[in-house]
Amino acid sequence: MTPIVFICAAGAASLYAAGSLQIKRSLTAGAPKRRAIAVTNVAMALWALPLFFISRGDFELTAWLTAVGAGVALFLGRILAVQALDLGDLSIVGPLLGMKTLLVAIFSFSTGQAELTGWLWIASIAATVGVILIQRGPKRLTKRRRAAACYASGASILFALCDILVVEARGQLGIGWLSPTLFLTVALLVPFMGKHPNAPSEARKPMYLGSAIMGFQTTLVILIIGLTGQAVIVNIVYSSRALWTVVVDRYYGRGEGVAAFFRWRLIGAALLVAAIAIVIFQR
Repeated sequence: MTPIVFICAAGAASLYAAGSLQIKRSLTAGAPKRRAIAVTNVAMALWALPLFFISRGDFELTAWLTAVGAGVALFLGRILAVQALDLGDLSIVGPLLGMKTLLVAIFSFSTGQAELTGWLWIASIAATVGVILIQRGPKRLTKRRRAAACYASGASILFALCDILVVEARGQLGIGWLSPTLFLTVALLVPFMGKHPNAPSEARKPMYLGSAIMGFQTTLVILIIGLTGQAVIVNIVYSSRALWTVVVDRYYGRGEGVAAFFRWRLIGAALLVAAIAIVIFQR
């Protein structure tokens, strides 16, 4: 991995935490979930459109349909991710979404692309313990935390599928076809979500700011995966968002509302990152 790719992936991780915090604030202020999803999806498409003018390979229908499939997976994943943010703390949702890297690696092993080793089992156990610790919180919120965890886990699977499809399509399409196709698909699917009323005035600023940040960082991650083809390696650096989201939620989010469980959640996030690192470096 070159230094510029590392910097982009690490920067996207920190931007993810900042963008998620703003989206969470907008939802708390009364922004409809559908509106937040729609604005974010359009922001992704706008960030990706300029890429159409660079590095286009030959148009190949199968590869193009693969890019459309990646867009559908990302669209559905975004719906689940916003639903998770609406139900749970950022420090719970962020790390669980980071599990997509572990899922990509496990899928690779499962399909026979790599040998099952003892290290994989260690990583799986560490990830499981990490998830348990991240979900620590007041008992009265247990159902909401579990629902948020389910939505975030579903989003992780869809995001992992998106990354795999991007790697499949990149060789024939080039990033100039791939990225705009993917993100335009995400934007064009917005009408299928139905009506999404305007957000209250106090929710608009964090919603638009968060959408702009999330749109940029998502486009950046797809760009570097599309250019390098190293989805798993890029994601190991990007998974540092698990730690960033826990820290940001503690000091700039709900503060004392999550302070009592901050230590356990931080340890859980660290275990998730360690699990992902083990899998990556054993490939």
